[in-house]
Amino acid sequence: MQEIIASFTIEYALTKAEVMAEIEALFALRLSQWYRLPVMVFFRDDLRLEAVAYNQSGGVVMQRLVELSEIKGRGTLKRQLETNLAKAAVLKQTARYKYFEKELLWGEITACDAEQNLYVETEVIAGERLTAICPVNRIGLHERHSGDFAIGRKRAFHLRRVEPVLLNGTPRLKVVVDRVSKTLVETLLRSQLGPDAEKVKIHCLKRYVGHKSIVFSTGRLPKSAIIAVDRELKERIQVNIVKSMPGE
Repeated sequence: MQEIIASFTIEYALTKAEVMAEIEALFALRLSQWYRLPVMVFFRDDLRLEAVAYNQSGGVVMQRLVELSEIKGRGTLKRQLETNLAKAAVLKQTARYKYFEKELLWGEITACDAEQNLYVETEVIAGERLTAICPVNRIGLHERHSGDFAIGRKRAFHLRRVEPVLLNGTPRLKVVVDRVSKTLVETLLRSQLGPDAEKVKIHCLKRYVGHKSIVFSTGRLPKSAIIAVDRELKERIQVNIVKSMPGE
């Protein structure tokens, strides 16, 4: 059993405790269904599974050990366990990646489907490459047929959403990015400022994609930073210096 658990931890990038919890939960669920009684399943110190059924008789709760060797349908159990582990792995990955929602991402365009959705290879977490989708309605009209968005080009994106999905019954991580968010204007400007980004507040009040973005800043921004964002987004960046942000 120890070798099986170890192989699952490697395959699904889960901890030993997480794998054991999934095994216990699945066996408890199936045994409870088969015996029509509450069944608790747990690992002993020697990593052998033990199952205990609980039955109330005459107001007294009775316990009895369930013989696991009598379980039928082991192939079905194995497939269900693999599915559950895959779901647990995707949920764990989603929780890690959720932290980076609304951040700036740079990615390489690798494909474009029949609906004109873009597929972007990127790294939300350094060293972990994945493919994100940029829906066609999240791409500016002025960019949809631009050579700047041809396969192989690298562009800036706003990390819009991270969520777990089922693709043909298989758990998968879905990462959605966009080019039309006001937040993209803000994060691009901050990325141009480096350490100085901590000294100013930047807020994109309005964005007319492909035409103009109106930005409020509590400090003067270098012309080079504004021009760099202007060129990346192909729209005019109008920066207004304010003492405080609206609503403060």
